[in-house]
Amino acid sequence: MIKKILCILFLIPLCMQAQKVMSGTFSPAEDYKWFIIYKLETTHQKYVGNGKVVDGKMSYTFASSAEKGMYRLVYGLPQDEKNFDFIYSDTEDIAFTLTDETLNFTASEENQSYTSYFSNMKEAKQLINSFYMNGNTDEEAFLNIFNTIDTLQKEYEKATEGMLAYHFIKASRTYIPTSYETPETMVAHMKTYYFDPVDFSNSVLQNSDFIADKMSNYVFTALPLKELTKSELITEYKKNIATIAEKIKVVPVEFQKTLLSVLWEQMVLVENQEIAIYVGDEYLLPLAKQLNDTALVEKLAIYKRLAFGQVAPEFSWVKDNKTHKLSELDTAENYIVVFWSSMCSHCLTEMPKLKTFVNSKEKGTFTVIAIGLEDERESWANESSFYPDFIHVLGLQKWDNEIGNLYDVSATPTFFILDKDKRIIGKPYDVKELKEFYMEE
Repeated sequence: MIKKILCILFLIPLCMQAQKVMSGTFSPAEDYKWFIIYKLETTHQKYVGNGKVVDGKMSYTFASSAEKGMYRLVYGLPQDEKNFDFIYSDTEDIAFTLTDETLNFTASEENQSYTSYFSNMKEAKQLINSFYMNGNTDEEAFLNIFNTIDTLQKEYEKATEGMLAYHFIKASRTYIPTSYETPETMVAHMKTYYFDPVDFSNSVLQNSDFIADKMSNYVFTALPLKELTKSELITEYKKNIATIAEKIKVVPVEFQKTLLSVLWEQMVLVENQEIAIYVGDEYLLPLAKQLNDTALVEKLAIYKRLAFGQVAPEFSWVKDNKTHKLSELDTAENYIVVFWSSMCSHCLTEMPKLKTFVNSKEKGTFTVIAIGLEDERESWANESSFYPDFIHVLGLQKWDNEIGNLYDVSATPTFFILDKDKRIIGKPYDVKELKEFYMEE
């Protein structure tokens, strides 16, 4: 028994030594108060831990069971902007400084190699841009630049062999020409060979944003070197997306869905509605149905039915013992559907502004359909009486109201602008944006 206790006591310090520490210094110190650490997985980011930033300094000790891989440190809001990714190898401590959003790893060979590789490669590739921008066609100078890039690549691969960083560096190899190429030929070749170094089945790459970022870069930048019309751009995007969809067939269906969801979200963010709907209908929806992901199916359906140019979802209301429908209205050139609440202070500020704006226009220019999302009738009846020229619809059960759900309303007020055919043409945040919308027309 004594020997067993001695063995246990001997093992405890070894376990403690196995734990690695991440420390960081933030500047200006007063701008940082907390941090959260996540581990990146193929389909999500897994919470690992959190802590306080005190006087601009943070420290976090990884559990001895912490897995190797790519992690994310969030240090502010919004979380999708105030963060950076780092490699945890379980063999070394990590130290960094973050000064005015500029990140520098002061300890951790993995992270220093990773960041310096991409920094040096970026500088080297800028030489190619300068070469072409200056109208240079000298083959020797051209090949010297690519020789520099090729040498850098080989040096970093050799230096990081056996490290996690190696997987990302190897997968980032670029096309190396053997003779002078015009910009058009170069772009075509880089597009052709873009994914050659990427092993889509590599679990290290999968458990990071690398593949998703690679895909996005390809879709948005692998384009012909000429001025494209909107129609041509849409065609090129679709070609690029088709290439990606074929490439990722080797990965699990759940991961395919994650990658295409990232692309869909990006198209939504840049307001490329046509491509967002295309990605949804052509690729994401079949995957969502295959995986029985009803939440994603509904999300795609909501985006599509509320897209610009779509006929606004139908709803009805009863007035004077008669049922009325949105589609049957024929009273104005434009319709403003506003979801509001008599218990919402922001709504009570915006509704008088809306009334003033509508009344300032010629009769027949606007008809307002005001849908009150309420828990009870009395307060709504009182407040709505101040707007006798609006069409009022009472939406009881507030956030579970059928019409509100149909229009995916999660906050009040929410505005939709419809044309005379009831097609959605605008989604202003408030009356100020509503006014700006019409000033631009």
